[in-house]
Amino acid sequence: MADEKKPDSKAPKTPIAPVEPTDPFVEIVWLLLSLLVVVYLLNRLFVFLSSIFTGDAGVVGIGSWSLWIHDFFIRLFSYFSYFQLFAYIITVLLVMIIVIIYKNLTVLRTNERKLMYPEMQSILSAKNPQWERVLAHTESLNENDWRLAIMEADIMLDDLLNKLSLSGETIGEKLKSVEKSDFLTIDNAWEAHKIRNQIAHEGQAFALNQREAKRVIGLYRDVFEEFQTI
Repeated sequence: MADEKKPDSKAPKTPIAPVEPTDPFVEIVWLLLSLLVVVYLLNRLFVFLSSIFTGDAGVVGIGSWSLWIHDFFIRLFSYFSYFQLFAYIITVLLVMIIVIIYKNLTVLRTNERKLMYPEMQSILSAKNPQWERVLAHTESLNENDWRLAIMEADIMLDDLLNKLSLSGETIGEKLKSVEKSDFLTIDNAWEAHKIRNQIAHEGQAFALNQREAKRVIGLYRDVFEEFQTI
């Protein structure tokens, strides 16, 4: 059934999920890269100073004061190899910590999604039989089956939007209430739904070949995969 046109009204928007903050993993990677840059620059600085102060003392100057400076830097740079070793060990430890933190964050986000949408978890343990029928229809040699595949995929889209508790009576109204940042494949959903409406309105007058049917089903697939319904 076609989406009924209603006067424009600002319906309250129901976000699908809270906008996630900046990925801590990315921040940690940038921190590590910054540390490596600092270590590299310090390394080059020590090498440069070492080439100056550990050479011929006469180059530095004359007198006991210049000799004291010369001796000081010789002692300082004798410990630099230990500093390099320490920096490498710290770098390895940081990499290990990043991997552990990233794994823990992945588990936490998965659990958070399960808590936010518990009604969607029941379909994750097995294949979706409704989607299997849609795919079977697209492989048929019967044009009517291609149309049926799109119609059934659109029903699945409506079920998904209902599970996400979006406001509105029709699919079009529900899609309008979505925040695009919360629904990355919303453009795919709109395009597929509009083609479904053309099929419903025009019937056999709407030209449809198997290649186009599979393309439209691919649009639905992207949406369902985003929300892990297939």
